[in-house]
Amino acid sequence: MKLNTRVRYAVRLMADIARHGSDQPVPLRDVAERQGLSKLYLSQLATALRNASLLRSVWGNRGGYVLARPASEIKLREIIEAADGPVNIIECVVDDRACARAQVCEAIHVWRDINEAIVEVLDRYTLGDLIGSAEPCANWRGGALAPPLAGCL
Repeated sequence: MKLNTRVRYAVRLMADIARHGSDQPVPLRDVAERQGLSKLYLSQLATALRNASLLRSVWGNRGGYVLARPASEIKLREIIEAADGPVNIIECVVDDRACARAQVCEAIHVWRDINEAIVEVLDRYTLGDLIGSAEPCANWRGGALAPPLAGCL
């Protein structure tokens, strides 16, 4: 299983806004510059995160995005599901109708246990936890070079 780019960038977007948006809205162009990401792509992600009530948009000359709730109340799973849909390692763990063999599958209980464990871990961590532990990554700007630590988003 691998987290896709959309999920990773959504987490980076939310973490950047959490770090820089404590007193004013954060423009996407600023996030794009700091993160080395496309503003257009971030705009698509911001729309999905706003629709999930994780971000609020602020219009005007000094507009941008702010967190809809405190970072300590936003679960990592919420961000992932807003960006990419429900967490499921294979379709049949959340919908038996997705596979004709779901009722007789020898491994379905294992896949469901794995999926539940992933969901539990993602629910255990908040956006606040991520930004509180990311100080060594604060100056990394992305790009072709590897991050200074494996934990950098």
